[in-house]
Amino acid sequence: MGKPSLRSRWEARAARKYRARLRHALQGRRILITGASSGIGRAFALQAAEAGADAILVARREEELERIAAEFERLGGTARVYATDLSDSAVCQRLAETVLRKDGTVDILVNNAGRSIRRPIVDCKPEDFERLMAVNYQGPLALTLGLLPAMLAQGRGHIVQISTIGVQTGAPNFAAYVAAKAASDHWVRTLRLELGGRGIDVTTMQVPLVRTPMLAPTRIYEAFPALGVERAARRIGWAVVKRPVRVAPRWTTFLEVLHAVAPGLLQWVFTHGHEGFHRMMGRRLKRMDARKRDPRA
Repeated sequence: MGKPSLRSRWEARAARKYRARLRHALQGRRILITGASSGIGRAFALQAAEAGADAILVARREEELERIAAEFERLGGTARVYATDLSDSAVCQRLAETVLRKDGTVDILVNNAGRSIRRPIVDCKPEDFERLMAVNYQGPLALTLGLLPAMLAQGRGHIVQISTIGVQTGAPNFAAYVAAKAASDHWVRTLRLELGGRGIDVTTMQVPLVRTPMLAPTRIYEAFPALGVERAARRIGWAVVKRPVRVAPRWTTFLEVLHAVAPGLLQWVFTHGHEGFHRMMGRRLKRMDARKRDPRA
């Protein structure tokens, strides 16, 4: 067997560093992760387990939660699970009360659970917006407000809000999703300003497209450039370690600045480039399908 490549050695070293830093950040702290049964939430939960986390895992599907809890403890962590409908604010308030009573203060809250709809605005119904506001904004808001007083009482805490790059750039066909995430971003931004100097860090993460089950209904996304769930989860982990104000790709931050100084130019780019990009991705998907049928294609 030959020597490992320089890249594989570098990746192994980076992975060891990440695990060590995450273990240190989680030591002696209790973390609550929503949307923990699949996608980014599940991937990050398992990374936290390898770091020996004391975790509370929350999602809708109890059976999936029980499975991940077993895997969590096999990897070296300690987990309690709560099957919860995070689109119901009253349920989220009761969850916060139950967690504080049974498990104690949450030191790190990762508001990861979310839902998206891909639909042109002209085809949307008011209930589409209401449904997405409930799970992406009102639920996390209620849960955070329920856990926040205990964080303030102990003088420390960290809230990580998972958002989308669509808030920075706009996202055609995702009006309901982006509107809900924008509402969430802005209340978290205000929360950060109000809590300054009181020991509570607040991080907003603008996440790009990630290959999760949420993409499955839209086949063309198989052809889109996207992050794998492990890489996306590591970004959450580094946010827990470093506690920045915001995590966002440089290119979307550039577009955000461009929109501020030259909104007409960004509008032109989207108007003339959006449909062309989708046609290009459609052709790429056809080539991918052809290679699946015949690897020599």
